[in-house]
Order: sequence, then structure tokens, then C-alpha cells
Amino acid sequence: MSFSGRVKEASHEGGVLVSFEGKAPRLGASIRISGGKIIGRVDTVLGPLDDPLIHVHPLSDGVDPRATLGSPVEIAPRARAGKGRSRRRTTGYQVRGSRRDDARGPRGKKRDSGGSGRGPSKRGGNKGPRGRGRGAGKRGVRPGNSGVRKGPKRKGSSRRRR
Repeated sequence: MSFSGRVKEASHEGGVLVSFEGKAPRLGASIRISGGKIIGRVDTVLGPLDDPLIHVHPLSDGVDPRATLGSPVEIAPRARAGKGRSRRRTTGYQVRGSRRDDARGPRGKKRDSGGSGRGPSKRGGNKGPRGRGRGAGKRGVRPGNSGVRKGPKRKGSSRRRR
């Protein structure tokens, strides 16, 4: 059973409440007057299971909520894949070959880069600024200690005596 509904009333938020039969539409789906103009997008599905409602908000430009009362509505067909903006975001830094996956051939196998596979890697991994593993910090100091000496304090000057 597909979706079919009717505009029941205007909401206090400026949208419309639509009673419907069948499967609830997905959130964000465009709703239109049957065979006509798109009135808005599904904001929420609410109410009891035996008498659910959808809240259509925000309404499209030029749609008067009071004028749509009692109108039959349907889910507007989705735009085709070739139209509109692409969902993939691009930045100025993305160029062919800059993705990590581009070094892999078919089925996840790595391409031969000409190296022997031995010796230091050109990739850094989780190394810190001095080539040590992550969190290594200064020599002899473990992460979390921050070099603070524990134990009884020395009496007198903080300088070393000769």
C-alpha cells in the first residue's frame, strides 16, 4: 500500500498536519498536492499508530497553509540523479590521485610502487614531531607525568650543590 493523505489542519509552527494511510514517508520527503505543486517537506511523523499524522514544515514559497486544507497530497517523486547539485563535496585540495584509495588497484591490492618493500616507510603513521611513537614525549617521561618530580622536596636552594 502506498502513501495517500489529506491536509487536516495548519500547525502552530506555520506548517500543515496531514493525515495519511499506508506507509509513512521518509523524513525530508517532498509532499505535493496530488498532481500539482510541492507544498513542503516532511518534518515529523507523530500521533498514535491507528491515526498518524505528518507535519509538513517548512512550506514552499507562496504556499498558504489555510488554502491547502482538505487537499489530497502525495509524495513528490525524487529528482533524478543527473539533475541538481552533487552530494559529494569537493575542495580545492582534491586532485586525482590524492586519495588514499587511489594507490590501490582492483580488489584492494596495492600497486607496485617500485620499492623493495623494505626500509623506512615514507608514511609517518602515528609519529610525533621527533619521530617517536604517539605520546612518547620527552625522553624518560611517560605521558601523563609531565616531568613533575614526586616525593619529598629538597630543603634549601633548588640548585645543585658541588
